Amino acid sequence: MQSASDMTATETRKSMASYWQDHGQATVEMMMLDENAATIAEREALEVLGMLPNIEGMSVVELGAGIGRFTQYLAPKVAHLEAYDFMQNFIDKNRELNGHHGNVEFGVADVTKLNLSQNRFDFIFSNWLFMYLDDSEVAGVFRKVLDWLRPDGYFFFRESCFHKSGSVARTDNPTRYRTPQQYNELLLEAAAGKGCKFSLLYARPSRTYISYKQNRNQMCWLVQKVPAVADEVRRQRKSERLFSEESIGKLEKIFGKSFLSNGGISSTRELCDKLGVKSGERVLDVGCGLGDTSMYLVQEYGANVIGIDISAPMISIALQRANQLSVPNVLFEVADIETYALYEESSFDVIYSRDVLQYVGAKDKVLAKYYKWLKPGGRLLISDYCVQSGESQEQTGLDSFWSRRPHRLCTVEDFASMLTQNRFATLATEDITPWCQQITMMELDVLEKNKKLFVDEFGEKRFELTKSNWRRRLAMCMNQELLWILFSAIKREE
Repeated sequence: MQSASDMTATETRKSMASYWQDHGQATVEMMMLDENAATIAEREALEVLGMLPNIEGMSVVELGAGIGRFTQYLAPKVAHLEAYDFMQNFIDKNRELNGHHGNVEFGVADVTKLNLSQNRFDFIFSNWLFMYLDDSEVAGVFRKVLDWLRPDGYFFFRESCFHKSGSVARTDNPTRYRTPQQYNELLLEAAAGKGCKFSLLYARPSRTYISYKQNRNQMCWLVQKVPAVADEVRRQRKSERLFSEESIGKLEKIFGKSFLSNGGISSTRELCDKLGVKSGERVLDVGCGLGDTSMYLVQEYGANVIGIDISAPMISIALQRANQLSVPNVLFEVADIETYALYEESSFDVIYSRDVLQYVGAKDKVLAKYYKWLKPGGRLLISDYCVQSGESQEQTGLDSFWSRRPHRLCTVEDFASMLTQNRFATLATEDITPWCQQITMMELDVLEKNKKLFVDEFGEKRFELTKSNWRRRLAMCMNQELLWILFSAIKREE
């Protein structure tokens, strides 16, 4: 007898099969469910391929291969390619178009029932597949992908989020338009109980869809199979729940909008004024969090902004809010600034990096990226925490303040020296520690006044921990053990 979940999965497969039988013409228009597919298909495919790691000589699987829109580009690069789709006519067309490549195997298969050898493939590629599966099916396929990939293997997938993007009329649309964070959570769920997990390298929207359709909901992910230490996945899921939309909403009731930025909206306004942004300029907001500063720069200065942050839950919220508020000219991406390398040289007029590099060990390498990404004459504004000259982190007791957060603090002199070594012209170095003291005292006051609300939502233990940490920060700032510094620099004209 079938379980309830099995019955649900069976109904999902029947629904999707019926849907694609109605929309199953083997054409690029039906692959993209867009009447204007011909105008964007090649540019969009080349953009996607540009996001991939070097796949030369790899063993690759393509899931949901369709008629071969991407097979034609993957096959010439890889050593071996297996292309699967559950529609026979799609695979027949794919074989007709790409069968001349001697390294491609074609197969008709339902991905939820597909079985492949473990640790066999270097790269797995999927385009518009998981939005046609229910949550349990997605998690199941993600678990299979972890098994199929070799250690350090890559998995790329792209999905429509929030709402549909195509223009083809549909009598029925069983597609599941998830939020990016829902996919992030399913990636975590897939690793439960395994000795490996997916490490998120980036999640970013398709530029082609933004350019042609003003649609930033076409999201692309690149993840990598890495070892997972005991209990790591559970702790990561617990940590991400702290930044869920519900938790963020509760914290905003207490501390107000932009609470993640030290000083909230008032400090955001003051620091943004220092950027000197002009209408139409391109700005990179590093450590954008919930996107408040990014959207403020668009709304108040007319900038074109990309916000980047390592926190997938916060970027998902930022994307939702930008859509809800209809804020144009702003994109949000999940990425680690230490490893991210997808921006082209001379892409930005301004880079704003707020309280990010304290977590970065190789600051000089990130500063080199900033220099590369800025246009000649481009401006850089960095706020960050530093320590006094001659003091170590152990001597100042910083470990007790950032007990659960990795930190790599340096002296003001060392930071300024790294800017110079990376060819920046330093315009100003400003000690804004007194401002940090004022902000921390105000935040402590708000915390105390809202103790009952905070404790009701997050518990007495978290209240005491938060209060203790902020008091520690205040004491360190007052004793000059911890400095909040603003660095302003410019990329020299070449």
